Amino acid sequence: MEVVFAVRASSRRLVLRDPIPSPLKRPANGMGRIKPSLPPPHPPAAFLQLPADIVLYLCQEHLPPASAVALSLICKALFNLVFPRARLGLDMNALERQDLQLVLEKDLGHAWWYCHYCSLLHPISTQGPTSGTRDSYSWMVGWDSSHPYHNRRWLEGSSFSVDYQSVRLAMNRHFRGPLKGLPLESFNVEASSTTLTPWQRKWLPWQERWSARVVQDELFLSATRTLSGAGWTDDSLRAAFDHEWRQICGHVRTSGPAFYSMNTLLRPSPTVFTPYHDLIESCRRCLTDFAITVEQRLEDVKEGCVEEQPTAFWLISITSYQRLGSGRSPMDIQWEAFGNAMTASANRMQRDMSAYPPGAVKAMWESHEPEH
Repeated sequence: MEVVFAVRASSRRLVLRDPIPSPLKRPANGMGRIKPSLPPPHPPAAFLQLPADIVLYLCQEHLPPASAVALSLICKALFNLVFPRARLGLDMNALERQDLQLVLEKDLGHAWWYCHYCSLLHPISTQGPTSGTRDSYSWMVGWDSSHPYHNRRWLEGSSFSVDYQSVRLAMNRHFRGPLKGLPLESFNVEASSTTLTPWQRKWLPWQERWSARVVQDELFLSATRTLSGAGWTDDSLRAAFDHEWRQICGHVRTSGPAFYSMNTLLRPSPTVFTPYHDLIESCRRCLTDFAITVEQRLEDVKEGCVEEQPTAFWLISITSYQRLGSGRSPMDIQWEAFGNAMTASANRMQRDMSAYPPGAVKAMWESHEPEH
């Protein structure tokens, strides 16, 4: 709009012939405070303009109970109209109540999560997996026997712990968007996982690096465990390794009694360890693959200003790949197999080696490399 100004010679005042409309308007009588002009209110949704009888008919005849109750919670007007007359929520069975809470979790997923075992919505109380030192009794701290599916899971010999809540929340973000649940980055954990061997009274210096990916709508975990034998004699390292019993999954250990032990890491003859490079093995029960590398390296030794002959030491690396499922239920046997192989469901688990041959889980992990 073009604005034209004229200047009066007598008063030298500016007169606006075509004034610009101001958002601040005075009352009609020119008195009182200046009130800002507000934009016109949005018209009500078309659904709310329907006759009450039609709204009730749609809720009772065309919506499942969970959706009808969720609809009645949109505003007070709908609640007062729909809920009392349709008796929504009063005659719902257990499955319908579960459906309702799952619908509510979709909208409240930034602060709440649903547990199938409890059949309740719980406030989010986790920031993801944790790491730290753990002795033989520390797993009992905070253990809740009344809510067993809320407890954290460990693999023996590892400082990494994760609970079902973290798994579900990570998958909630995948299914429902970035404002819900937890990011996959919360599973990126690096920790020193030294464990005391009772026979040698020395610490085996394991290092762990964990990460997670979503592949085909399922959560995958990968962990690289590295053991450096620098400063150890071959015999002392072998003796400590044989008595450590480190778990790779709920069924496989590096040594000692288990459903399955790593044959490649058992004591060979006549050497202390047999060298391998990226040897692929798998658990016969759960969907876990692991790659083993055993090699000798040289360590430069320096005494003062004199460099001595390099000393050879063993380096062991085990990278595992685990498929934990979609995180939709804590009773999922893929989740149960992680750190809890003695449960009835996990104990019945048997891997279909024709469908998932050794290396299949690792191949799925590597087929979805993250974009940088």
